[in-house]
Amino acid sequence: MIPSPRLRKVLLVVWATAAFSTVVVLSSSAVPPLVNAIGKVLPLDAAPLAYQTYHFMRDEPASLDVSVNLYVGEWNEFLFETLLGRDENGDLIPAAAERWETSADGKTWTFYMRKTGKWSDGRPVTAYDFLYTYRRSLSYETANPYAAFYYDIKGTKYYNQNEDADPNTLGVRVKDEYTLEIETDHPAPYLGLILSYPTSMPVPRWQVEKYGTRWTEAENCVTNSSYQLTEWQTGSHMTFTLNPYYDGPLKGYVENLHRTFRHPSAANLLPYENNEVGFANVQANELRRVQQDPILSSEMVSTPADGTWYVFFNTHEPPFNNMKVRQAIAHAIDRDTISNVILRGAATPAYSMLPRTFDAHENYSYVQRFDPQLARRLLSEAGYPDGRGFPMMEMWLRQANPETRLVAEVIQSMLQEYLGIRITFRSADYPAFTSNMFNWNIKLGLVPFFADYRDPKNMLDMIWRPGERGRSRHDYTNKAFGRLLQEADREADSVKRTNIYRQAERILVEEAGGVFIYHPVTNALYKPWIKGLKRNKFGGKTFSFTDVYIGKEYLELR
Repeated sequence: MIPSPRLRKVLLVVWATAAFSTVVVLSSSAVPPLVNAIGKVLPLDAAPLAYQTYHFMRDEPASLDVSVNLYVGEWNEFLFETLLGRDENGDLIPAAAERWETSADGKTWTFYMRKTGKWSDGRPVTAYDFLYTYRRSLSYETANPYAAFYYDIKGTKYYNQNEDADPNTLGVRVKDEYTLEIETDHPAPYLGLILSYPTSMPVPRWQVEKYGTRWTEAENCVTNSSYQLTEWQTGSHMTFTLNPYYDGPLKGYVENLHRTFRHPSAANLLPYENNEVGFANVQANELRRVQQDPILSSEMVSTPADGTWYVFFNTHEPPFNNMKVRQAIAHAIDRDTISNVILRGAATPAYSMLPRTFDAHENYSYVQRFDPQLARRLLSEAGYPDGRGFPMMEMWLRQANPETRLVAEVIQSMLQEYLGIRITFRSADYPAFTSNMFNWNIKLGLVPFFADYRDPKNMLDMIWRPGERGRSRHDYTNKAFGRLLQEADREADSVKRTNIYRQAERILVEEAGGVFIYHPVTNALYKPWIKGLKRNKFGGKTFSFTDVYIGKEYLELR
């Protein structure tokens, strides 16, 4: 029966009232969103706030002053916000600067800072803080070993190498309280990546001037990012809590970060298996056990690293001043065996300096290929048939762990078997190795380099550009190679610049300026309750303290 018009009106009113009542009931019974101490709303699958503590394990830092020496305080990027940040693909995103622009000639960068930025003591974050930081970290007095990162900035090299240099000559200027200008000597399209690197983290001038080197101690440390240091128990741990003054784009989810200090002799996976930490790196010697364990294997994430292990030479002294000797060594090393058998898949064979995560990467496997017959012929042509007359050589290793030692021993075995070359090893600590490498005192060495930023300049120019003893990592020299690096420095067009770097790297590979062994693959374990990992364009997953949070699965342990 079709209701009358009057009845239809009555029914509509009843239905509308009922629907409204249902909405009211549902809304009143809905669970309110979780909001952390700085106002960030957590995802629906997040555990209650009381459980939002991320536990991780790292070495105890000597200091948190990374703008002076990067490696004294790594893994503290959540404390200090640089001008720019990077997303999971390595692309630039706003941080302390909400926007930026470059001049038509590509030599002047202008950064417009967020006017609401504050330090953890409530003071405003301004352009003057970054001016002070750059002047301090690049000065002669500071002796920052990574100052060369910034040599593209106008006046930086002179300022860094001369005690009486005027800081006003540095190409870093304050236009107004929230506008910073940086001028380079030539177009530097990669500058934004450098300014997003931890060495560009600002420091609080008033605390540095008051406490000196003690300014990063818990009671003195003032930060400008999502977290602040609240506790530092020497030999035990550090605790970080949300910074209530932070209002930027990189707010963290978790309420607390707990960094337990790792001891070298301690088992790597045990804290992870005991649920003491939510993350653990998997070493090559642990990989097989992890792969064979159904639970651990399901929790492992593999991501290609921006790094390369390579053999380097003193190319100005015999026998390695002979290109055919270097080429013979390149052809005598079976990279597939090293990557897939020795390292159990924790690496991919390398035939170039640039890994595949770089846009400029080119497959040069046909150049430095494994070819024992060709290797023997080249060594014979160099005057050492079957290795006769070749001097005993010492290969330097930097702080050799069991994995590094194993790779070195395999290389040793291959050189002896295929070339008749005999080598021994010398393991040196980081300072001794680095000093001897930069002073070109090492004839033969095995070392890694992990990119500071994903641009060819970092892995080709900074590592291989011909330079001076004491300031250049290696002594390899080729005029065409050097010219191409200079040309790439001044090329603003990204496509042309990439092609120039490819031409340069081709020369380096063909002449065996270095012999490239493998690109590491980072294997890491994450507990199911660790949420917020993002997949990047290379197929791996990335971790960020901004995105990570504790999922409800954690409640099952309680």
